[in-house]
Amino acid sequence: MRLKSIVISLLVVLGCGWLAAQDFEGVSRPGKVKLVPPGYTAPAASEPEPAEGYPTSDVDIDIPAAASLRPDAVGVVIGITEYAHQDVPRVDFARRDAHLMRDYLVQAMGFREENIIMAVDQQATKAAFNRIFEGQLANYIKPGESDVFIYYAGHGAPDVESTAGYFVPHDADPNYAAQTGYSLEQFYRRLNELEARSVTVVVDACFSGGSEAGMLIQQASPIFISVENPAANLKDGVVLTSSSGDQISSWYREKGHGLFTYFFLKGIRGAADGDRDGKVTSEEVFGYIMENVPYLARRLFNREQTPQLMGGASDQILVEY
Repeated sequence: MRLKSIVISLLVVLGCGWLAAQDFEGVSRPGKVKLVPPGYTAPAASEPEPAEGYPTSDVDIDIPAAASLRPDAVGVVIGITEYAHQDVPRVDFARRDAHLMRDYLVQAMGFREENIIMAVDQQATKAAFNRIFEGQLANYIKPGESDVFIYYAGHGAPDVESTAGYFVPHDADPNYAAQTGYSLEQFYRRLNELEARSVTVVVDACFSGGSEAGMLIQQASPIFISVENPAANLKDGVVLTSSSGDQISSWYREKGHGLFTYFFLKGIRGAADGDRDGKVTSEEVFGYIMENVPYLARRLFNREQTPQLMGGASDQILVEY
């Protein structure tokens, strides 16, 4: 009996020691090997989707280096692939495109990584949109010195009654876009209030109520709603959008990216530099996009997709090598 008690006590001590050595939150302690107990599932992280799930294209590798750093430039990158609402279809490649766009901002455009506000999937809630565009972005800017670059990939939706356009955050219900989305009109109003040197907005989304994966708004199906884009009101900036009116923004599965985003990235890495001066302007990128996106949308999907260039600074330099 005494021997049995000793054995049990020893097992308890060893068991407690094993438990103390582990981290059940999925983070190893310094100097210790990370061991995960059976049945443990680490919390989902907003990381790029597995490389083996998508093809590697030319824009994914050998990102060119910027000629100079832009220490005061500020970026906002939002990509939403997965939505909380069960009836909202996923946006393939949006999260992946967001991570890649951040890499281009740092490597090709000279942004400091700490100056990039990033929100993907569950991070990109309505509260996050409010935080970013109602205060955080303005706080990051040095008046008259900061260039601002904003990228969004995800769903857009119209308010059925007013046909006003809204970004669709991760936790939004597109059927109540006016109540749960973030207004395009409010978005561009806030950008006009910024004391930035320049503002560039790149939006890979459509606002018609439809998407590559299906309809977002039940009461609008199968009718697509044409939304007026208030981007033309942006005074000291430029806006590039992936589609017009009631069109759908396509995916380029062969390359593993949104069709518009793929050609935007290919353009700023040099393909759009028609005069070979080592500089790529927003107008040059748009010209390159227009040579490719409408054609491939018709050829691959038998539909129209017409990107747009708006704003008052279409000649501003995006990258310089």
